[in-house]
Amino acid sequence: MEYDRVFSFAQLKSPFPVSASTSDAEKSAHKWEFISQRHFSSMALVKTELWIPDPASPTYSESLPEVQSQGVVVMRFPYQQDGLRGLMARVAATLTGQESEKTFHIPFNPTAEQIKRNKYFMEEMTIWKDSPQALNMTTVLPPELKYALGVRNPIGLFRVANDHLREVFRCAPNKEQVGYQPVTGFADAYPLHIMNLASNQDVARRVNDSLPRLSVLRFRPNIIVTGPRAYEEDSWKRIRIGEDEYYVSCRTARCLLPNTDQTTGEKHPREPYKTLQTYRRIDEGAGKYHCLGMQMVPALERSEIKVGDRVEVLETGEHYYLMQ
Repeated sequence: MEYDRVFSFAQLKSPFPVSASTSDAEKSAHKWEFISQRHFSSMALVKTELWIPDPASPTYSESLPEVQSQGVVVMRFPYQQDGLRGLMARVAATLTGQESEKTFHIPFNPTAEQIKRNKYFMEEMTIWKDSPQALNMTTVLPPELKYALGVRNPIGLFRVANDHLREVFRCAPNKEQVGYQPVTGFADAYPLHIMNLASNQDVARRVNDSLPRLSVLRFRPNIIVTGPRAYEEDSWKRIRIGEDEYYVSCRTARCLLPNTDQTTGEKHPREPYKTLQTYRRIDEGAGKYHCLGMQMVPALERSEIKVGDRVEVLETGEHYYLMQ
């Protein structure tokens, strides 16, 4: 998934204020930590699109910054100004049914010249128990974003550095088994998360009275399959998608994040978490957490998945989730 989980928002956290005279040791306690919808459900309102250059386009030019960076991520979020302009924007939104938004662009793979011009730089960013070096691209963020999300601390944006990817261990195969150590960027733990649509539909049926039309996107998979019976994926150990093989490393232990509607950013007070807790605590290693979906790594360092690829189950067996 070349473009998946490459960027992450972060907030600058510190246990105490600093000044110019503060020692370097104390200043080092200030650090960037990733944020997600677990922290701020309003992040669901930030919409993204990926613009990739098309050499066949009549407007294509290698001199364009967007082409030089191999594309841009287009981000937009709801925002209305204060004062008269804000009032006019609210009136227009009411009349047209379209919410006022602010848009900004992020170079996907910035060149050295773009990095220098925009004052990007390498810095540690903590995600769970890892603190990889990543490209700090905070200067590209509009100041209004912080207030739209409700973040009180300074907010930042980081891009994965391809030479500082996080190695994946725990339930994943190791280098001796597959010839390389699996890696990931800013995903929680594993690079691939597969969901069976039939399983989501079964959950949706169970919660329909209190939470109609449960979308599989609440569970944030990057691969969705159709065809297998509900929960058949629980025992998959190795599969083939298209031409390439993948190790199904473990089940996905779930938190409260799927309670957030990915369209509105609103949190349901109970579902689907409450219902899933009643019948999906199926993995002894996951302890108090229920499970839905499976975490995977590729059998090869480079692999390809296309929409419509056939999924073939090569091996099944038992799973035991290992905590971080």
